[in-house]
Amino acid sequence: MGRTLRIKRFKGEEELKIDSKGRVSIPANFRRVLESQDPDWTEGKSVSMTIVYGSHLTDHIECYSVESMGEIQDLIDRMPSAGTRAKAMTRMFLTESLDFSIDDTGRIVLPAKLRSKIGVAMGDAVMFAGFGKTFQIWNPAAYARVVADQEAALAQEDDTFDPAAIFDELRGHAAAATGGA
Repeated sequence: MGRTLRIKRFKGEEELKIDSKGRVSIPANFRRVLESQDPDWTEGKSVSMTIVYGSHLTDHIECYSVESMGEIQDLIDRMPSAGTRAKAMTRMFLTESLDFSIDDTGRIVLPAKLRSKIGVAMGDAVMFAGFGKTFQIWNPAAYARVVADQEAALAQEDDTFDPAAIFDELRGHAAAATGGA
């Protein structure tokens, strides 16, 4: 049985500085994922992405590839348009978002509105964190606090926390769902 083709995902974390013009480089490994998920991208052309800054995000902004944002738009389109949830989702993910083209040096201009949202200024560093289908941009201090809080919560929950055991459990659930195939 052959391996299935895996979709590239955003992984890792990297801290980069915002320059005096508000520009920040997108990490190279993140740009490769964005390129692979932008159907209009070709070598030498700018790659596109969307940054969501909706009110549901309190301490970071969320970045989507063209394909991932298309998937979000399709899911919202399937919701009953008159419903409160559909209207809220439209506002949080479509209205409160901006499209970007990454320049030929791998940078975007991070507008003042977005810098303010995450509490950074020109000359400050930002933390890029991969989250699979998306990546996030954080104030590095806020990111460090959230990571520390998560680790502390896991330690309180169970001092024998083993991430590999969770994967084994998920594999067991998947095998049971497919009849052990």
